[in-house]
Amino acid sequence: MRKAGVVAAGLLLTVLASCQGSMLADGEMKLDTHKKGHYPRSYKPVSIDKAKDALPFKAQLPEAIPYKYEKPKVVIMDWGEKKKLQLETEYLRKDEKSEKGFIALKIFNHKNLVSDLIKQKKYKDTLELEDGTEAYFAYFGNYAELFWLEDEEEYDLRHMFANEYSEKQLKKELVKIANSMK
Repeated sequence: MRKAGVVAAGLLLTVLASCQGSMLADGEMKLDTHKKGHYPRSYKPVSIDKAKDALPFKAQLPEAIPYKYEKPKVVIMDWGEKKKLQLETEYLRKDEKSEKGFIALKIFNHKNLVSDLIKQKKYKDTLELEDGTEAYFAYFGNYAELFWLEDEEEYDLRHMFANEYSEKQLKKELVKIANSMK
């Protein structure tokens, strides 16, 4: 009887340990206001390092932003049981006087926005990133978007309010940023 209890406790610890790596480690993070039981739940912004430590997946973040920017904060959203997650951040220019906009990034570790955009063909061009990943480019006049699927994650990279750029310039810039995330 005692042996069965030890085996059961061991199995329970193994299951809990394996779940730990697949869930958001939100220990020090604080939830933003939300209605109990409603999703998505948004956490208050945290540093990139704190977000990387909390996430159960390795989010690829840009290493090449084409301008000087303020150190970004990350908002993590929980779409269900701390397993379906979204990371969102913005790279705001230090020079806010220009009409060159800013870079916004969303990463999902579950099917969400990007899968829907691809399925509904909400893009203008299909491109290939340096590592062979298929990416989709959409242009909307005052912003452009590049999105792709990689492993189990969805990436949505946008250049917002970029009034001083042509479509060609925006595409080139977004591809360069996306390639720096590999």
